Amino acid sequence: MKNHLFLVTFLSLILCFYSCDPENVIDNQTTTDADTLDYVWDATKVVKISLNNSSIITDSKNVTVAGSVLNINAKGTYEITGTLADGQIIVNTSGIVRLILNNVNVSNSTSSPLFVADAKKTILILPEGTNNTFTDAANYTITKDSLNSAIYSKDYLAVFGQGKLTVNGNYNGGIASRDELVIESGSLDINAVGFGIKGKDYLKIQDGNIKVISGGDGLKSDKDSTLNDGFIEINGGTFQIVSANDAISAQSILTINKGIFELISGGGSTFTPGSGSSKGLKSQNKIYISGGTFYINSADNCIDADNDIEINDGNFTLLSGNKPIDSDSTLIVNNGDLNITKAIKGISSHNITINAGKISIDSRNDCLKATLGADLTTDDGSSININGGTILLTTEKGDALDSNGSISMTAGLLVVQGSSTQSDDAVTYRSTCLVSGGIIAASGATSLAPGDASSQNSVLIRFNSILNPGTIVNIQDASGNKVLTFRTTKNAYCIMASLPAFSMGATYNVYTGGSATGTDINGYYPEVVYTAGSKRGLFTIYEKVTKVTF
Repeated sequence: MKNHLFLVTFLSLILCFYSCDPENVIDNQTTTDADTLDYVWDATKVVKISLNNSSIITDSKNVTVAGSVLNINAKGTYEITGTLADGQIIVNTSGIVRLILNNVNVSNSTSSPLFVADAKKTILILPEGTNNTFTDAANYTITKDSLNSAIYSKDYLAVFGQGKLTVNGNYNGGIASRDELVIESGSLDINAVGFGIKGKDYLKIQDGNIKVISGGDGLKSDKDSTLNDGFIEINGGTFQIVSANDAISAQSILTINKGIFELISGGGSTFTPGSGSSKGLKSQNKIYISGGTFYINSADNCIDADNDIEINDGNFTLLSGNKPIDSDSTLIVNNGDLNITKAIKGISSHNITINAGKISIDSRNDCLKATLGADLTTDDGSSININGGTILLTTEKGDALDSNGSISMTAGLLVVQGSSTQSDDAVTYRSTCLVSGGIIAASGATSLAPGDASSQNSVLIRFNSILNPGTIVNIQDASGNKVLTFRTTKNAYCIMASLPAFSMGATYNVYTGGSATGTDINGYYPEVVYTAGSKRGLFTIYEKVTKVTF
């Protein structure tokens, strides 16, 4: 390692330097992207630089000063204080450069106030309690470097510390790196007419409090030369992003492991998507989410991937002017709580697998749709596979559970409040529907029943008179034991149910009306005290699918 760093382990460095760190920026945080030695330094070798409106004061031979332009020409650690009313800080050297920003305020009327022309790594250190600001203007003097943001780096750029960094990008972007951009920590407040934060090769965020208001994308990585570039990885932090275009957009893979996200894109779900992309989370390849709390309100899709989406955990509140979740190839939900409260269509993918978690969808049209891309009327090989979890679907008009191929269910709870329109089905498919476990309770104008090859018994009941919203439907066995209690939330003409309790050769009585006391799940009562209404009829199960009309 270089002679200004201590050749000891990371923990020893933390203990050693914390006591001599006047900026109080070193803590017990373990960095995960870069060499941990990047974030420690010898405090006795820090170069002091003072900005004084239109002049710069320093006695270091490692920098040159030309009026209000500061050129850092050697690796090392530099503590900068003060204000430049119309100036620029330029890093142009090799090795690692640390800029300790101690209440720095730099503006520039023709270019980027902070420009990293060359360095192995440049690390912006934000000491606790400091407030630092970089502001550019609406017009740039165009140079060969194609500067386009208030903080612009041609090489690796990192942000670390407990202080605050405010960036006002009046020309285009807020913070940009043409290579890697890493945010280890800090409070970042970005206001930009174009994109907010962009790491072209990749953007990694470990922690921090990040606020972005942008006229373009909020967070972005867009290099597309290889699959190893153009990705975004978020491992923590708090994010408040209001973007005219996509809130978070990755060219290749978007990975989120945890964090708190409040994302509003394209004006929100009450706006019609424009010609530009206005999605919440977007990837032109894959999205992996393994935790976090998400509020996403977008004019277009909330979570969108050209290929695959995998959700392993997290709490989601999604409002969309289009589809809250959409992938072209596969969608896998292994866990999590997904609450879709506003949508034109709910969740769409070619192949959908739900293994666990809770999914609640309230949409204008189809709720859960498996399709190759177009609303085809023939089998396109799509599939919906439900292996567990709780799925609650409510549609105003459209098919609630719809596969342009097959449906299979092995476990879980599926409750459907389908459309009242006769052309719409509560459950529909183009190929097969096989049920071997779990509970299905669905109402609507019409519905398909599971296929005869199912191992679990099902019943499809059609009523001659309409079931008004709030009507209780109760199915009891011959001994009066309640097998299913369901409450409609809109006009319905049929009930479709598949239950492990349905036994071959058994007879069941059907009641409507009356009252139910208990807590329902989208109309389904797992535990209930039922006061009987009118008996509508009875049926006996002699085959896998029983169809009756009362």
